[in-house]
Amino acid sequence: MRKLSCLALLSVLSSAQVQADTLLGFTAGIELWNIDSSGSISDISESDLQSFDLGTEVKGVASIAFEHPVPLVPNLKVRTNDLSSDGDMVLSETFRFAGTTFSAGRAVDVEFDMQSTDFVFYYELFDNDLVSFDFGLNLKYLDGDIRVEDIATSQASQDRFKGYVPMLYSAAQIGIPSTPLWVYGDLNILSVGDHKLQDYQLGLAYSVIDNLAVDLRVKGGYRSFLLELDDLDGVYTDWDFDGFYMGLEVDF
Repeated sequence: MRKLSCLALLSVLSSAQVQADTLLGFTAGIELWNIDSSGSISDISESDLQSFDLGTEVKGVASIAFEHPVPLVPNLKVRTNDLSSDGDMVLSETFRFAGTTFSAGRAVDVEFDMQSTDFVFYYELFDNDLVSFDFGLNLKYLDGDIRVEDIATSQASQDRFKGYVPMLYSAAQIGIPSTPLWVYGDLNILSVGDHKLQDYQLGLAYSVIDNLAVDLRVKGGYRSFLLELDDLDGVYTDWDFDGFYMGLEVDF
């Protein structure tokens, strides 16, 4: 029975992949994301988290995707994000970070520098001129550096974290009949132990050019990235990145 189930699953994936692409495909996109960055950090424990609100900054997002007709071999999408932010605040309580103690009432400058790169391996389970649905695995690579500095004394400390986090990936898009508009969204999610990550976006795309040679779309929407890390390289976070974005996407 298990063998039959596995064969059935392989058959579905194979047929879905063949139907999705009869030729090689390449997609590239760029976006400007207006990110509101806030949350809590610690390098001691989850109970010692200190809250910060670093305000809003516009950051770039770039992505490429490669699709092919080879059965069972997943398609590949790579997306890179600059999630760095910084801001000043007055501590409401004493905060210890990377071996340095910052007293309550002190004004500090906080720099949260982080790069996030998604390596998405996915199958097009359903794809036609009106509806498409993708499912797969996202290996999200996080490379972050957190620096806290006392503005008055220039006393500073910093800590770094990096690593791969596997996440389930799904995406869908639906065309609005008789219009050049598309509604789309994707979801990346993980919940293992005390690690919780959720990265999703919802948007609307407008086809400026749509022919056999190239498709060009203007797109915009809302994206949210929740980052709850429990001892990733000794760092604990409960952080939110969210905001609206606009961009362009070209499909060859």
